[in-house]
Amino acid sequence: MLERAGPLRRVMIGDFGPVALMGLRRLLAEEGHEVLGAAGTRQEIIPRLSEVQPDVVLLDLDTEDAAALAARISTAFPTVQVIACSSDEPIMRVFPRFHHGESYSSPFTRVLFAAALKT
Repeated sequence: MLERAGPLRRVMIGDFGPVALMGLRRLLAEEGHEVLGAAGTRQEIIPRLSEVQPDVVLLDLDTEDAAALAARISTAFPTVQVIACSSDEPIMRVFPRFHHGESYSSPFTRVLFAAALKT
């Protein structure tokens, strides 16, 4: 079992394809985070945020409007961290809480993803 440092998070997953969704659910479960469910479509993400009140939202970075949606979420819900992950390349874009749409890019590795979830 992996050693866990830092608080565990309540995570809502955006509209990923079935293979990516399965992998993310597994990774989150292994890290001990609570998965609050997945949005079936991009249009469901913002309304569900108020309903489930996650700490973190995962978005598909490979969609055309991912960065705009992430910035919109992080501005409207400043306590929610947004992590946009690519299924095509091992990269992610992190929109930290209370940074109102500012972000940074990072390689997507299990260690860096786990660290981003806990910040």
